Amino acid sequence: MSDPHSVIVCPACDLLIERKLLPLRRHAHCPRCHQHLYGRYAFRPSQLMALTITGFLLLPSAFFEPLIYLRLAGVNSDANLIKGIMMLYAESELWVATLVLWCAVLAPTGLLLGIFALASGLAKRWHLLAWTLKAVEVFRHWAMLEVYIVSLLVALFKLIDIADVRLGGGLLSLGCLMLLNMTLLILFDPAPYWERIPLQHASREPDHVPDQRP
Repeated sequence: MSDPHSVIVCPACDLLIERKLLPLRRHAHCPRCHQHLYGRYAFRPSQLMALTITGFLLLPSAFFEPLIYLRLAGVNSDANLIKGIMMLYAESELWVATLVLWCAVLAPTGLLLGIFALASGLAKRWHLLAWTLKAVEVFRHWAMLEVYIVSLLVALFKLIDIADVRLGGGLLSLGCLMLLNMTLLILFDPAPYWERIPLQHASREPDHVPDQRP
């Protein structure tokens, strides 16, 4: 019980559970509420790097390419993610614009950067490793591209009746980026990286729960 890496907390019911090494492609669930806790995957750091690099290549198209094309009252226009955020700022919707910027742009990008730094070995020293792991833990909870895409689709259904709407290439890139981020959230296990931090320093850190999104 003295090793902070041997005990985890169920994110659903707060049950303390001893972490054990699993066979490949096996998953651990909470014995009380059956919440998924962690798994052991055959993915190597090089494969995680490949996924993050793919995400970096998708970022320009997802953020700057038009998501939709509109023709309303004879006027053609298009909208992309960054332009939408700037329009919200222009309309003085500061809180909404900042929330969209954080959840749809900064957090997904930070998640890719953090996992890339860990998988590539850029964060080797224990203090940098701990900082990166904590940053990834924050980003993984705030990266909500799926919420933005669902909101966009709801708006599209409302616009179809009053305007001519066509989908842009940016929407496809954004959807691929969302799926890639979700894949990284499932496959990335921070436990092996926490084990590299000296015990005397790791014991000062709060409990780190390797919760995974479904």
